[in-house]
Amino acid sequence: MNPLDGLRATLDPAAIVTDPQAMAPQLTDWRGKHRGAALALLRPRSVEEVSAILRWATATRTPIVPQGGNTGLSGGATPDGSGKAVVLSLARLNRIRAIDTKGDTLTAEAGCILADVQQAAAAQDRLFPLCLGSEGSCQIGGVVSTNAGGINVIRYGTVRDLVLGLEYVRADGAVIQGLKPLRKDNAGYALKELVIGSEGTLAVVTAATFRLFPRQRVSATALCGLDSPSAALKLLSLLKQSAGERISSFELMCDGEMGLALDLVPGTAFPLERRHSWYVFIELGDSDPAGRVGELLTKTLATALEQSLLQDAAIAQSEAQAKAIWHLRFAVAEANRRAGPTVSHDTSVAVADVPAFIAAVEAIAAERFSEARTFFVGHVGDGNIHVVLLFPQQTPRDQLGELATTVNERIFAIIGDFGGSITAEHGIGRSLTNALLQSAQPGALELMRAVKLAFDPLGILNPGAVLARR
Repeated sequence: MNPLDGLRATLDPAAIVTDPQAMAPQLTDWRGKHRGAALALLRPRSVEEVSAILRWATATRTPIVPQGGNTGLSGGATPDGSGKAVVLSLARLNRIRAIDTKGDTLTAEAGCILADVQQAAAAQDRLFPLCLGSEGSCQIGGVVSTNAGGINVIRYGTVRDLVLGLEYVRADGAVIQGLKPLRKDNAGYALKELVIGSEGTLAVVTAATFRLFPRQRVSATALCGLDSPSAALKLLSLLKQSAGERISSFELMCDGEMGLALDLVPGTAFPLERRHSWYVFIELGDSDPAGRVGELLTKTLATALEQSLLQDAAIAQSEAQAKAIWHLRFAVAEANRRAGPTVSHDTSVAVADVPAFIAAVEAIAAERFSEARTFFVGHVGDGNIHVVLLFPQQTPRDQLGELATTVNERIFAIIGDFGGSITAEHGIGRSLTNALLQSAQPGALELMRAVKLAFDPLGILNPGAVLARR
């Protein structure tokens, strides 16, 4: 008997996909670094169907790998190579269930595309502030399950700061209805906080209620050239004094990464007169239409020039110019994918430690990995710096695996020295399970395992992700 027969009476034919060619895009991650196999791709249309699938999975002991837009960078949505698991796509659960303009909340199903949620909020004169390079394809369930960050964390926080309520399905199929739009709820343990960021290992997220904010009426965007990360932090301090909470984004990029974006991604254009060692991307925003953020940004950058904190700046004079500046920042992931074999990291340290952290990485890279080019890009305003080592194109694949292990050991050792985190927004996935074992406190790991056991006693939810199998 085919194990899928138990689902055919519950799901419509389009919900059960077994054709290898049709499943292929869901069996590899966006960067092509993780590949797997699956018994089937399941595409439910409702929470009730998700519940039925999980009841079936519990009865048959079938592993479930939840998947959103498949834009993750840690392999957390890719099944292993055994072919025993099913991939659970939430793409067909894609309704915006409610928008409350009095309470400033929005409830969206897991399959909603992030950009569509942004547009739905904007149509009601509200702002949903989560902003990612993959926003045109990533889905709400995925950003909740990974506690996504993006470029606006400095002002609005991560997804965990935006979620008010959560609907999810346990491994046994029980549906937890927790979509309360409450700003304050102290009734018992904060279970939703555990599910957010758990990468589908504790439950399957089916919907979330988010906070909305006043829509920005005016904004100002600039690209600045500087000579060091230290200068970037001094500029950030100056900007905080003048603009305060109107700072929506403050991003850092080295010139090597800028060069890759300009060379490898179509539609990129450089707005400054010459290249610099480092760059910051700045956006100020104000919900007051009379807010003079453009004038404020111009004045602050002029002061920074006088103090030699920056060397040049281009302030967008139109929405098109602002989009062109941000296109350079968002082009990074695609540029790195096209550039060649890379070993990348999603690290975080205290904001004040960013310059020293970058210097330490540069030193170890020059000493141990001189054949690689080392790049930095990230959300310096919240201490999240992405470290990328680009190796020569001719590097053998098996040698790259060994190099990655060595590079990771060195980078994570530096992270430990700074009291930082081995992942700030991409998650553990399948890429960093061993690193988590080595970096987390033993007592904390035991608590994590106990939480996993409580939510998923059979271990069928995304096995092998986050916590390494014993």
